[in-house]
Amino acid sequence: MKFVNPNTLKLKPSATLMINEQIMKLRASGKKVFHFGFGQSPFGVHPKISEALKAHATSTQYLPSLGLPELRANIATYLNNHQHVQAKKEHILIGPGSKELIYQSILLLDGTYIIPRGSWVSYLPQVKLANKKYVLLQTSFHENYKLQAKDLDAFCKSSEAGQYFLLLNSPNNPTGAIYSEDELQDIATICAKFGIIVFSDEIYSQLSYQLDHAPSIASYYPENTLVFGGMSKVFAAGGYRLGFVSIPENLKSLIPIYESMFSETFSAVSAPVQYAALEAYRYENVIQKTVRDSAIILKAIASFTYDFLCELKIKCTKPQGGFYMLIDFGNYAEALGELNLEDSVTLSRFLLEEYQVALLPGTDFYFPPQELIFRLAFVDFDGRKALQFYQSNEKVQLDYKFIQNFAPNVFEGLNRINKFVATLK
Repeated sequence: MKFVNPNTLKLKPSATLMINEQIMKLRASGKKVFHFGFGQSPFGVHPKISEALKAHATSTQYLPSLGLPELRANIATYLNNHQHVQAKKEHILIGPGSKELIYQSILLLDGTYIIPRGSWVSYLPQVKLANKKYVLLQTSFHENYKLQAKDLDAFCKSSEAGQYFLLLNSPNNPTGAIYSEDELQDIATICAKFGIIVFSDEIYSQLSYQLDHAPSIASYYPENTLVFGGMSKVFAAGGYRLGFVSIPENLKSLIPIYESMFSETFSAVSAPVQYAALEAYRYENVIQKTVRDSAIILKAIASFTYDFLCELKIKCTKPQGGFYMLIDFGNYAEALGELNLEDSVTLSRFLLEEYQVALLPGTDFYFPPQELIFRLAFVDFDGRKALQFYQSNEKVQLDYKFIQNFAPNVFEGLNRINKFVATLK
């Protein structure tokens, strides 16, 4: 149709949401599926947060477009205390999920967007939808698919002068990797050298396995880093749809423009949800402990999954936080080729149809199809039950028996992969 915006015609539904809908339909029809394709927190919203939502169910008023002032203040305090990010309440903007806020920011800011290969599925579609320029920078398995400062420097030196924006995600979706302080300092140095503005997507920050938060590039490059976060991962409230962006002092002149954009698009985030977020971002001890315990359980399942797959000679990124790892069947490329399974999309369909294993192909994360890379999300389990058992048993061992009992779909799904690999030997 001639009257349709051409930027929308090549747009496909989000790969993560589409595979989840597909698996839900298969399960509703009675089919058993081992769902490694979707990254929804399994733990459920803490009762204090859901009770706050219920208590404000009759709050039907429009709130300010930039967000409830008390919530903005709470998030600023949270960032300062728990992510070591310098934030002011006046610079915290509230939106219906960090996903929407990233898109609004891409719409607002003109230039070329730098996306490392092995990044979240929606970055590139959003950049294309906004009709912005972009470049995909190469990453490697040996560096856990993390962008290297030297590669960023080489790209900038060889490129035309102009404004560049770097989309950086740590803990990373899809790899589970976390950028170290040294790595972030090195990247920050290059960004400062070339005036790059950073979109730091820190949606998984408190789900770091080692520390209570992942390091932030905003600690080393505060003047030009926008920090994004939200409730979906850390607080297991994806359906609430609430996110935030923290604007640096250097870019505070953008805030009135954001306010105009918000007021002319989504108006304001739902009032009951903002009041629920107010409780979450108080980050009191009971909620903080639940988040840390969730990260401990995730670490155990991630470690088990990593060790299991490495034993099968499947290359894996080693998760350091969040819900995911990348796995690579490249060691079996020859055997797979004999079965006409020569690309990640074809192999993902085969695994779902023949072994009931759902994985997202690496093409959704900007890898070439001939690279047999997939994202594996190890969160298809009842997190509420696992968390309750862990918190009520001081001496519980988070070993394979725990995983077999509380994450049976993960356990059995890995065994299905084992059966498949056994046919290739």
